[in-house]
Amino acid sequence: MLDPLADKLLVAAALILMVSLQMIPSWIAFLILAREVIMMGVRMAASAQRLALAADRYGKWKMVLQVVAISAILLNNAPFSLFTSFPVDLTLMYAALVLTVYSGYNYIKNNYKLLHLDDHSSHR
Repeated sequence: MLDPLADKLLVAAALILMVSLQMIPSWIAFLILAREVIMMGVRMAASAQRLALAADRYGKWKMVLQVVAISAILLNNAPFSLFTSFPVDLTLMYAALVLTVYSGYNYIKNNYKLLHLDDHSSHR
C-alpha cells in the first residue's frame, strides 16, 4: 500500500521541481497531480465500501512513461540531444500526460458501477 504512495510522492516532487525550474509548463504538472488526487478519492471511496480496485495496465504504463519522461527532462534531453535537436523529453512528457488522463478516465469508467456512487436513486 505504501509503494504506490511513494511512487506518487516521487513523481509529484519531480513535477514540482521541474515547474519551479521552468523545465515544463505548470499546467502539465497540475493535470497529472489532479488526476492523482482524483484517483486517491476514488480509492478512498472504494476502501470505505471495502473494495480493492486493482491498477489496470494503463495505470502501470502511465507510471513507466511518467518516469521515463521525467528522467529525460531532468537529463535535459540527453542522450537524445546527441543525435537530434528534436525535444524528445517534452514529447515523452506530453505522451505521459495523455496516457495519465486516459488511464484515469478508463479507471473510473471501469470501476464506477462497483463503487455504488449512484445509490441515491435506490432510496426512493
